Amino acid sequence: MAVQPILANASVSISDFKKSPNGALKEAHGQPVAVLTNGHISGYYISPETWEAMVDYQEDIELGKIARSRMKGKRVKVKLDEL
Repeated sequence: MAVQPILANASVSISDFKKSPNGALKEAHGQPVAVLTNGHISGYYISPETWEAMVDYQEDIELGKIARSRMKGKRVKVKLDEL
């Protein structure tokens, strides 16, 4: 039997989660909540703010990859007055 790490400081059973999803998040003080079914993680519940931060972070990673790939190309000198 594989041990499944819980990547959250709070967890809730699926039956309690169904009764009050927002209550679970409130009790966890807005931090991610692991939702358990029969003792196994069935998913994570996060606040909209956490989701937005994760999406922004992922976008930053992608933009960083684009920027690094462009830094390998030919450099062109320009003056600020020319912009």
